Amino acid sequence: MTAALPTEVIEIRDRGDLAAMVPYERQYGVLAEGAPRGWQEADGAAEITRREFESTWAAVRETLDADRTEETS
Repeated sequence: MTAALPTEVIEIRDRGDLAAMVPYERQYGVLAEGAPRGWQEADGAAEITRREFESTWAAVRETLDADRTEETS
């Protein structure tokens, strides 16, 4: 699972800022490359709509952003 944003990952990567990438990936996860395979066989796996995905992703990201803000305060 990840809540990383491709635009943020690209920005950090393009700056060549490994010191920033490590905590970012620890907080939001790592983006997968390529098509996901085998997820259908995972316990509890279910296909969801784009709307369900977007809603769930936004909620997770909001929680992680709040946690990150609290850690840096």
